[in-house]
Amino acid sequence: MTSVPSHHWRTLAALLAPDIADPDRPAAGPIEDWPALYGFATAQLVAPSLYAGRQAWTDCFSLPANVHDALAYLHELNDERNRRLRRVLRETVAILNQADIVPVLLKGAIALLPDQYPLAFARVLSDLDLGVPADKIDRGAAALQAAGYHHYLAPKVEPVCWSVATGHHLPPLIHPSGDGYVELHYHLFSGEPQKAALPLRAMFDRAEPRDWEGLEIRIPTLADRLLHNALHHQVQDQAFSTDRRSLRQLLEFVRLRALPAAADVDWPGLMANLKRQGLADAVGTHLLAARQLFGQPLPAGVSPSAAAHWAAWRFWWRLDNPRLDRLFSLRLDVLRQARRLPNLPRRLMTPAWYPEKFRFWRQQWIAWHQADATSVRVQPSSQRLDT
Repeated sequence: MTSVPSHHWRTLAALLAPDIADPDRPAAGPIEDWPALYGFATAQLVAPSLYAGRQAWTDCFSLPANVHDALAYLHELNDERNRRLRRVLRETVAILNQADIVPVLLKGAIALLPDQYPLAFARVLSDLDLGVPADKIDRGAAALQAAGYHHYLAPKVEPVCWSVATGHHLPPLIHPSGDGYVELHYHLFSGEPQKAALPLRAMFDRAEPRDWEGLEIRIPTLADRLLHNALHHQVQDQAFSTDRRSLRQLLEFVRLRALPAAADVDWPGLMANLKRQGLADAVGTHLLAARQLFGQPLPAGVSPSAAAHWAAWRFWWRLDNPRLDRLFSLRLDVLRQARRLPNLPRRLMTPAWYPEKFRFWRQQWIAWHQADATSVRVQPSSQRLDT
């Protein structure tokens, strides 16, 4: 959880996608602290998207010149970077095609293609994720290495030996220019329930073959893209268990759901399958977060579980009750530590464990006091900030 008041979450979400919200949903109120909202948008990696969509809300809200200039600068930098990443993506796909591999584009990499959801190109990207069948992934990695791509830990030494026996993607491969890096996935997730709910092989088979200016790629179905987004954020990134939210991921989710083709997604069928896998609560929480933050109605025929409603309520409760949230976080830490007790004897016998643990607790102590000092310094008496 971060030291951000709950109204900043709602206001920023309303500005990012004003066209998605339920028309009966109340409009965002006056914005009194633009610098704080700018900082929050930057931390959530949505500042370029906020600037790209400004025409939809600047008539209603007065944007200070300094914030406008800062947003414009970030948008320009992100636009330049995404153009470099698109070049990296094209060169990567070309090399894989030459190795008789047609990859399926995953997550943010699809935003680099034309004709995506509105303002998709303003999305902030980290890496480029490509799905490759497990029986071809070694060949794909070898082809990229032969073209000068290198492992981030070993750019000048012998090629690293990789195996598909563990994890869900190969170690990142950096483009020779340094403009970006690629992850070749042989699974979409590391956990077994998620793998069973959305296997990469099944996504690959359902994906649409597409010619991208002479290159062969595959694009997942809209249902698979939505499910991948929800499971990746809520389960793979542990948002469901830690009460976190990513506006960047949720913005993409609501944008995809707002596409006309999304009306054909069988959400009741998806949720029934997820329930059998024990994942319906997590995805239900994702749908509730989209409704609470962006005002997007739940899909027809979907009623999130009590556990999903409890998780959604808990997020806002922890934002609005920062001091109690500390106790809640401490309880979760204790439970996590309890699960690690069986490994304690081995750690106690490892000399390097002691200085590492000392550094960890020292960092925790410093972070705790810095957060407390920040809350006291910037918190108005009428507001409570999460720490």
